[in-house]
Amino acid sequence: MPTRLSPDPQVLTVAADAAASVLEGCAVAPVSAALDRHGRLGGTARLVCPAAGEARGEDLATALVRAGAGYATAEGDTACATQRLSAEAEARSARRGIWSLATAVAPAGDEKVMAERRGLYSVTEGRVLAAGGRDRIFLNFGASWKQDFTVMLKREDFATILGDRLDPAILRGALIQVRGVVREEGGPAMAPRRQGEVLRIEGKVESLPDAQALPSRRRER
Repeated sequence: MPTRLSPDPQVLTVAADAAASVLEGCAVAPVSAALDRHGRLGGTARLVCPAAGEARGEDLATALVRAGAGYATAEGDTACATQRLSAEAEARSARRGIWSLATAVAPAGDEKVMAERRGLYSVTEGRVLAAGGRDRIFLNFGASWKQDFTVMLKREDFATILGDRLDPAILRGALIQVRGVVREEGGPAMAPRRQGEVLRIEGKVESLPDAQALPSRRRER
């Protein structure tokens, strides 16, 4: 869910309203009663709404994502991740909660916007300007290779997510969605590792400048 560190304060307000709409009149039932060393409950929980006559209740995270209160992650078992990603797609299609705002999706090609999201879980979309690598695959989304947003994947993770027979160069010009925490690697970057964290979006491939020779700011060792 968005935090106070969000570059757009309105996202936080809209997310809070969406969460309130889910929680009103319902109880939250943690699946585990084990506390961590800080006295917090960690793990999954269920939303129990007596007025709706629900005996077992819905997964709390899925309910919040479906309402547009936050983003889905690809973490956890495949069934849970698929369920939450589907709930996010439903919320986005209906423009619920954070998806009513253009800033819910960060433009991968905007260096300033991506820099502002360092340390934050984000969903970003943009066209790949350059792609390649050996042990690690780099997808660059801007021409300023020292500052642009880059997606970095280990060769085995690239194979798991996008297919072991896919030539990275084919992704040049493709519209890509990536989700995860934006980190600092000589510029804003993400390092996806799971299926669902990188999605090739169907659509027209625009003509791009010749960027095949763009150097990467992350040198192979």
